[in-house]
Amino acid sequence: MSDIKALVDGFSGFRNQYMKDSSGRYKGLADYGPHSRILVIACCDSRADPAIITNSSTGDMMVIRNIANLVPPHLAVSEFQETDAALEFASLYLELEHIIVLGHSRCGGVRSLLTRLIDDMVPDSALDSWMSVAEPAAKSVLADMPDASLDDQACACSRRALVASLDNLRHYPGVAKRLDAGQLQLHGWYFNLASGELQAWDEEGQEYVELV
Repeated sequence: MSDIKALVDGFSGFRNQYMKDSSGRYKGLADYGPHSRILVIACCDSRADPAIITNSSTGDMMVIRNIANLVPPHLAVSEFQETDAALEFASLYLELEHIIVLGHSRCGGVRSLLTRLIDDMVPDSALDSWMSVAEPAAKSVLADMPDASLDDQACACSRRALVASLDNLRHYPGVAKRLDAGQLQLHGWYFNLASGELQAWDEEGQEYVELV
């Protein structure tokens, strides 16, 4: 209950800061319409909140969060329509100009996938079904790094799955249309929880480079 009370107390502070101050910082955001030019696809992990990581304010970004910040391959008929719907809304209706796939180290979802593959377990849950999107990346890591620690394998898998998600993004009709028109840019960012480093995927060099 103390955790819930902290959230309620936090809302009180938010309301005083954003809703009641003389500058009306939140009033403009109450109107319908896009207030951001950026979409971030991030993990559900509470340690990897994109707004906190980028020190952003309310209204600075649209956010899609799911386990392991995955973008499934685009299919006309798919069990992952929620991602398709959000990307269509962001690209065609809001006409956002940037999409960032934000991955991070020590991802529990990626670790669950690797553990299942290592132990040769049959997928039998909703989590297993969702994480199958990253299975090619996981299998490549296990083949290339069979003797590495699970933590190192998970970090490598997160990086490779992020690149695969960027590739998948390019095949969504709304995204592809705006990319072809030069109206949209894709970015792959990887946040290291331990070191605090933020890296970006360099498509030309096929490597991650430091952003800061």
